[in-house]
Amino acid sequence: MMGRSMLAYIPVNIANLIVSFGTVVILTRLLSAEEFGRYAIAVITMQIAHMLMFTWLEASAARFEARADRDGDTASYLKTLYSLGAGTSLIAGALFAAVLFLAPISTVMKTVLAFAIGSTCLQVFFNIGMEVHKAAHRIKRYSLSFSTQTLLSFSIGIIIILTTPLKETGPFVGIIIGVLIVLTFDLIFMLPRLKGGAFDPAKVKTYAQYGIPISLSLILAIALSSADIYLIAAFMGEASAGEYNAGYNLANRSVEMLFIWLSMAVTPMAITAFEKSGSQVSETIMRDYGASLLWITLPAATGIALVAKDAGFILGESVRENAVTVMPWIAFAGVLNGFINYYVQRAFVLSGETKSFVWVLLAPFGLNIGLNLWLIPTYGLLGAVFATIAAYSLGALIAFVVARRYYPLPFPIKAFAKISFACLCMAISVLLMPWPESWSSVVRLLAKAGWGASVYIAVCWIINAANCRDILVMITSKIRPSTPAEIIRD
Repeated sequence: MMGRSMLAYIPVNIANLIVSFGTVVILTRLLSAEEFGRYAIAVITMQIAHMLMFTWLEASAARFEARADRDGDTASYLKTLYSLGAGTSLIAGALFAAVLFLAPISTVMKTVLAFAIGSTCLQVFFNIGMEVHKAAHRIKRYSLSFSTQTLLSFSIGIIIILTTPLKETGPFVGIIIGVLIVLTFDLIFMLPRLKGGAFDPAKVKTYAQYGIPISLSLILAIALSSADIYLIAAFMGEASAGEYNAGYNLANRSVEMLFIWLSMAVTPMAITAFEKSGSQVSETIMRDYGASLLWITLPAATGIALVAKDAGFILGESVRENAVTVMPWIAFAGVLNGFINYYVQRAFVLSGETKSFVWVLLAPFGLNIGLNLWLIPTYGLLGAVFATIAAYSLGALIAFVVARRYYPLPFPIKAFAKISFACLCMAISVLLMPWPESWSSVVRLLAKAGWGASVYIAVCWIINAANCRDILVMITSKIRPSTPAEIIRD
């Protein structure tokens, strides 16, 4: 079932891939380093604002759909969520407008932030529907809607940059237009399902108790991963912030998309299994999920580190030189970050102890801020990278230890050892190969990636890392029994 769900989410991940790399490839060419820096700051601010006001609703939509379906209470569940979304959006819009008016920043930055915040106040309605579709296993509807909105918003944003003076504001205008179009069709499907439902104050309390700790933990998580860009802008300027963000996005986003892909497929399965079949089945799913994450993301990070310099052509010239220097480190930092947010965090979700996850992130966040204040003035962008790696390492250790107190979250040690060995073999083979300097960066990148992937898969097959032979047989045969996750047992 895990494998089939992963395949069903491929369109979503293709859309994410296009937009993630398109953002780096296109925007770093259409925008100056300063404009891209302002865009990056606005994106991070938008994400923090969204998590502060809306993520608790979206998390509750994902967590309680199976319970509402089990209890025959779907209409009231949806009515409560959408009503809360409307009220919260109005409050958030007014609050953020007042903050922007009083903020001591440039008019240009205020304009970019205004459109960014406006887009996130609208997107909550779309996101609630998407979380419900995923939780209800309406994967095709979710995949079509999300992919369409993602690609449409991105395309419209690029057109606006090219045809208007909005520049770094253009992508956010694109989000607003794309969401409005796709949301209209999704509401046509969702609104009839609210019929007969009633706003339930008791549900508000339940959703808040569950979702607000998740929102706070995600705010700390994004602050842990992105606070450095504010400090870089303060110490080194908006251009340096743009350079750092370009390298960070290219490396981290490449790894994060793999975590998101697997998480989309597995999290609804684990929650449904926990609610309807008990903890034992969900533990099996989580064990297989952890090994799957390692098998896919660790070699991806190794590959990014090996080809970072050759991949520089992807970035615009205004940010390229400094961006490629942070990419190898950020790739491995991305694995640690993904392990915290897409694996360990699920243990807190399943156990219902989401409040504890907030406290887990406080120490890493404090360490990250302190190290950034110390290292950025001395080491520049690499100082921010070293601070991030140290904070993620501490966070992963604390999160895993605390998670085990509430849920028997496994760590696939044997799979980790075998996968690490395969990645080491891949790295050695790529580094020792005499790649001709006369080759273009594109050819060298493709050759290294192809050779490294071949070596990795061959070594994994020989030592059967993470029981990969079964995975490859499943992919080639396209036959999968509909029993809970049995892909990896290592």
